[in-house]
Amino acid sequence: MSRVDLHLHSRYSDRPSEWILRRIGCRQSYTDPETLYQKLADAGMRWKTITDHDRIDGCLEMRERHPDVFLSEEVTTFFPDGCEIHLLVWNIRESDHARIQQLAPNIEDLAAFLRANKIPHAVAHPLEKLNGKLSPDHFEKLILLFRAFETADGNRPGLPQEIARLCLLSLTPERIVEMSKRQGIAPLDGECHRKIFVGGSNDHGGLALGSLWTEADDEGTPEGFFRALFAGKGRTGGGEPGDPARVSIAVYNLGFQYAQERLRQSAPLAAALMQKIAERFVSGKNPTAFSLGERIGHLAEAVRSGQVFELLKPGEGTLVRAFADFFTNAGVRGEIDRIIGRASSPVDASFRVASYLVNQLAYRLVSSAAAQLGRGSILEAFQSLAGLLPVTAAAVPHLLAFQRQGFDRRFVRDLCRRYLPAPPAEILSCKRAWFTDTLDEVNGVTRTIQAMARASAQAGADLTVVTSRAHPKVDGLRFRNFPPIGEFSIPEYELQKLAFPPFFDLLEFVHKERFTELIVSTPGPMGLCALAIGKILGLRTVGIYHTDFPQYTRFLSQDPWMEGLAWSYMDWFYGQMAKTYVNSAAYLRSWIDRGLPAEKLAILPRGIEVQAFHPSFRQADFWKRRGATGPVLLYVGRISKEKELGFLPAVAETLHRRGLKFTLAFVGEGPYRRELTRLLPDALFAGILTGRELSEAYASADLFVFPSTTDTFGNAVLEAMASGLPVVVSDEGGPPELLGQFGIGHVCRARSREEWAAAISLLLTSPPSFAEREKMAEAVRRAWNWEQAFAQFWESVGSLA
Repeated sequence: MSRVDLHLHSRYSDRPSEWILRRIGCRQSYTDPETLYQKLADAGMRWKTITDHDRIDGCLEMRERHPDVFLSEEVTTFFPDGCEIHLLVWNIRESDHARIQQLAPNIEDLAAFLRANKIPHAVAHPLEKLNGKLSPDHFEKLILLFRAFETADGNRPGLPQEIARLCLLSLTPERIVEMSKRQGIAPLDGECHRKIFVGGSNDHGGLALGSLWTEADDEGTPEGFFRALFAGKGRTGGGEPGDPARVSIAVYNLGFQYAQERLRQSAPLAAALMQKIAERFVSGKNPTAFSLGERIGHLAEAVRSGQVFELLKPGEGTLVRAFADFFTNAGVRGEIDRIIGRASSPVDASFRVASYLVNQLAYRLVSSAAAQLGRGSILEAFQSLAGLLPVTAAAVPHLLAFQRQGFDRRFVRDLCRRYLPAPPAEILSCKRAWFTDTLDEVNGVTRTIQAMARASAQAGADLTVVTSRAHPKVDGLRFRNFPPIGEFSIPEYELQKLAFPPFFDLLEFVHKERFTELIVSTPGPMGLCALAIGKILGLRTVGIYHTDFPQYTRFLSQDPWMEGLAWSYMDWFYGQMAKTYVNSAAYLRSWIDRGLPAEKLAILPRGIEVQAFHPSFRQADFWKRRGATGPVLLYVGRISKEKELGFLPAVAETLHRRGLKFTLAFVGEGPYRRELTRLLPDALFAGILTGRELSEAYASADLFVFPSTTDTFGNAVLEAMASGLPVVVSDEGGPPELLGQFGIGHVCRARSREEWAAAISLLLTSPPSFAEREKMAEAVRRAWNWEQAFAQFWESVGSLA
């Protein structure tokens, strides 16, 4: 059996499919044909060839020196509707190349020519949507037009290759007849249902040549090899299909070779240094560590060539100094050594070193910009952020590697349903990751996520909450935490911190765990990571608009321009989602008014912990023990400006003028507590309460007040009603809708002191009966349980697929 790598590239593949690589003039491969030949020979390949994109120059160059070489190419061709397809065409004559390129714009004409001239060929990576147009009908046309298909590609993900193989194995003569009628294309022959499978490394970086192959008895000639292969006597063999780490290192190697090519003429010393770094990096060694001999050698060359003066020139600008400081830091070098020591292979070491360097550099630049903004140094902050451009460029190989491992799951699932009686469980599975910036804080978003996650576990659903917190404290919850590279405090709200997540760790996790969909709860760093990961891996992403951030921004900054900026960001962020869930009809209408299509919006099913809130938790002396001297007006939630709590002192003053006795009580914490304590010296501040103590705090009060105009739902309002409390809420946001369903209380105009005072006076002087309160509480408990809410949400998200 002779082995041949039937898909690989040399430096003559000079037009990458990725726009960014074309724009900077980077080739798709830098491997020299002679180097390629030697590596193929070392890997045990009997015959050698190169399938450069639409070129045979590399093959011609290699054939001049070696007799065991045949000419091949990877041809870019198209269906009439513009759908792009790649064909691997082998063992051609030099004169065939010109004719093939002439016919390439029309795939049917090209297929007819190849068949007529008995030129071996196959469809490359048959389920890859090269320009986004491939459909199940195109796949059927490929079945009718071609005999051979590549199902072992070292640069592409394994699952779609296996699906393609299974679909092709399921073909029968009867199915071919049906396809032919449906597509209006005559099958290539009576044996059209019998397909040939081929494989190759699809190597671009020169690191995996000969790692996958096709083998067959060759009778001593390439022609004999292909006769045996197309007679069904061949098979694929070798290593694994595409893997992000291996592909990433290959792309990094391309980047190093690109840089060396650019530097070789203008700065040969830098090019030599780049080569040393590249050799260390791709072999899994510390790229920043050089021996004494190597350092002396570089210095001697620098002196000899005169480039020492360039090397000794002080760095210009803070960005250069920042990078220099980072790469010469002993702690950084030590951490790289530790990463390499823990790695499972050289490829794994290189991959993790690259992730570490990019994550750390990005964090240092962002944290520097945040510090400069805090000092009012806006220009310096933008200068630091400008450093993200080269860092992002350094991350491109990672991003491209993972992007190549993504695939259109819906398209593949449709093919499975069309061809396979029992599709692989992985392709039909529903496995979701729920991304959030907040998980263990005390707020409505956290309570919603935790409750949904617990309900999912009870329902047996495959849901994992993903977050990035320094020390999350959550019990009984299925979640995965990625310790942040660092954290930032939000200006004007110091109690809330945002994490800087390790993006590539998250990306690798989502890919390895094979999540099928992503849920995004917050538009912060974790939400941005989820959005980017969804784009890279081709995963459908849905968002939840929990919090009215633009209004928060207005309250905290007192700047309408900042509110407008926040809205622009929200429009962009949620506009990327397949669907956005909101907490109330009011916010659904608001988003429609802002231009989001109604079909991309839905109301998020919600609930409460029905066992935790009930009038039976009432303790007559609960608030008296804490100093209450009259009926208790309770507020539960974050104590911050955006909750309109600064309005309550004015309401309290009006009530006192009317001769009413009462005690205001606050449960929660926040940056506004100190100021509110000064404005309301007689109020009670219980801090954060949880468990039974919180249940008793609700049920032992007499009235619940919630002046917020920024809450999209109002968990605390629902919990108060389930505890039997009449409520008074503002007429903006989600709470009015909750009260309108079955609550006892009043909806008042926001910030209307007289209207609020009148409503509270009425409820204090003519309170509802205990029976009325129990009836309301029971209605809330029946309608708002988390098990029911989760089932509705899970089904709703699934209906989008």
